[in-house]
Amino acid sequence: MNTKLAASCLSICLVSPALALDCADGQSAFIHAGGETCIPEQPQRIIGLHDQSVTLTLVELGAPVIGSHGRVDDDEQLYMRSVDLLFGLDFDSGQIGFAGTWDQMDFEAMAAMTPDLIIGRENDMDAHDKYEAIAPTVFIADTPADPMAFPRGIADAAGVSDTYEAQLAIYEANLERARFALPQVQGATYSKIQGWEGKLEVYAGYGGLTKVLADLGFERGTAGQEMADRGVVWGEEVSAEILPELEADYLFDTYTIAYGDTLADPALRLNDAVPGWCDFLTACSEGRYIVLPREYATGFSFTQLNMLLQMITTNVATSAAPQG
Repeated sequence: MNTKLAASCLSICLVSPALALDCADGQSAFIHAGGETCIPEQPQRIIGLHDQSVTLTLVELGAPVIGSHGRVDDDEQLYMRSVDLLFGLDFDSGQIGFAGTWDQMDFEAMAAMTPDLIIGRENDMDAHDKYEAIAPTVFIADTPADPMAFPRGIADAAGVSDTYEAQLAIYEANLERARFALPQVQGATYSKIQGWEGKLEVYAGYGGLTKVLADLGFERGTAGQEMADRGVVWGEEVSAEILPELEADYLFDTYTIAYGDTLADPALRLNDAVPGWCDFLTACSEGRYIVLPREYATGFSFTQLNMLLQMITTNVATSAAPQG
């Protein structure tokens, strides 16, 4: 089912109560990007179809996760990105089973886990029939206008909405404290940039980082806002000629712990893409180029959002204020 068809189905389901499913006792109808599905009201055996977004949220909220999508590192070892870093969980512990990689999901292994619910992203709907043959499956849409709609949808499906709301209240309290500590960032501009394989990349959005920056009062710079206005959710490869449009009060970049990056690597990658780039952008030359771990920057778990608040507050507070 494509995105337009899913949106149409969702709209019809919302305005047509007569079409609601007649679910068995202990189940309820759940509207999602793939339509409407009867799912357990309190699922006990959940598989997450994406480690860094779905599984991470489920683990953080205390949902009963028995399986997850995973990855293979350079040493041929399986891992769950961010789940390992933030919660110390891996496939060897026996708590969570390996359900395959993004390009080769293991449907037999998933069936052997006997899940009562499978939760995925809108991007996972191509294999809808295969997942549904194993257990009731829901696909949560990523909504750029409301970035928390995704983890909220996961919490609703997993029956842990109360925990979600409690964690949200903690984040909002931490946010107020950070705003009090950083009055200078209200209306300050930023650009999210990155060098990769000799190319310059600019981002309109970068998951949780974009949300936290907006919550603190930052505003996108010229290039990022132009992309957002065109509907770009993440980023694009750009020409070095647009470097003047990246001028902003602050620059943000990321390094990847899972790849063995150091804090110096992002700047070196940018220099491969645009030699001498730092001299051309005031925020860098004046010390407001801030590098954060990608494992914290992209997701919407409350652990990630709260860590981002702390790291941004510390970096901004110890940086020279923008001139003028």
